Amino acid sequence: MANRNSGNDYSEAINAVLSILENYDSDKQFPVYGFGAKMEAIGGVSHCFALNGNIFGPECNGVKGVQQAYWNSIHNTPLYGGTHFSGILDYVNGYAETIASEINQYNQKYQVMLILTDGIINDLNATID
Repeated sequence: MANRNSGNDYSEAINAVLSILENYDSDKQFPVYGFGAKMEAIGGVSHCFALNGNIFGPECNGVKGVQQAYWNSIHNTPLYGGTHFSGILDYVNGYAETIASEINQYNQKYQVMLILTDGIINDLNATID
C-alpha cells in the first residue's frame, strides 16, 4: 500500500478526474462512497458506505477533501469480499431520481459517477440490470 504522500493509481485517478470536474462544480462538494468493506458499525460487509463516515452527508470538500476521505478509509476500513456494484448503483440512481424534480431549463444539474475498482465484478448480472 502506498503511503499518504506518494499516492497510488486510485488516488492519481481521483486527482486527475476531480481536478477537472471541480472547475464545473459551483460548491466543490463531492459525495464519495465506498463498497466492499467490513464495517464495524453494521457488523458486516457494506457495498455502499460514505467514505467520510456520514451516509446522510457524504460530501467531501474539493479534491483535497476526497483524497483525505479516501486515505482515511483505506487506513481505517478493512476491505472485504468481492466487488458488488448493484447496491451502490441503486443508491446513486435513487439520489439522482430525487433531485430530478428540481431540474429545469434554468436549474440544470449533472451527475458524474466515477467507479474505481480492480476490474472484477462479482454481481455482473445485477449490475447490468
